[in-house]
Amino acid sequence: MCGGGGDKPDEMESRLALSQQAATMLKRYGNTFVALENQFMDTVQNQFSDASYDSSIAAGMNQAAAQYEPAIQDMQAAAFNRGFDPTSGAFQSESEALRGAKARGMGLAGADRGISNTDMGFAGLQNIVKMGQGLQTEAFQGQMDVASAASDRIRQSAQDDFGRSSSLQNLAGTGVGMAAGYGMNPYRASTNQAATA
Repeated sequence: MCGGGGDKPDEMESRLALSQQAATMLKRYGNTFVALENQFMDTVQNQFSDASYDSSIAAGMNQAAAQYEPAIQDMQAAAFNRGFDPTSGAFQSESEALRGAKARGMGLAGADRGISNTDMGFAGLQNIVKMGQGLQTEAFQGQMDVASAASDRIRQSAQDDFGRSSSLQNLAGTGVGMAAGYGMNPYRASTNQAATA
């Protein structure tokens, strides 16, 4: 027989099957994942838009305000319940100090969220490059870590500010202590009886 060249018929069939399977997978990838990758790239590009920065900064400031406002209201209610005059100098200065701490906290939280927005945008660009190279991406874990760290910083800042702002609490405690001491003083009753006699 002549020794003609070429592949065996079953090898050609297996190559044909593999090429058909590869074509099917490529089509499926194009229909499903290309649209998702394009959407992710659009999201990353939008991360650097003014609207994204405005939204991030506003969210940080609102979160900071939510940490400060209830505690400020509780402290004011406690002062009123103890009979403090809201027009007194001590009450006014303490209230202004807490409002200043709140404003500072809101400003810092907003700035932090703006910087974090930039960091997340560049992390997204890094993930786009990784996707193009076929490497594993960490698309969402980094963003969740940044948001969690920002929340922890806001909460800690509010706790620190209220911890430092103890003069109103001390003043309230001193006032209550003086009133209780005056009412429980056994010599006061005998002094009052001697003065009325």
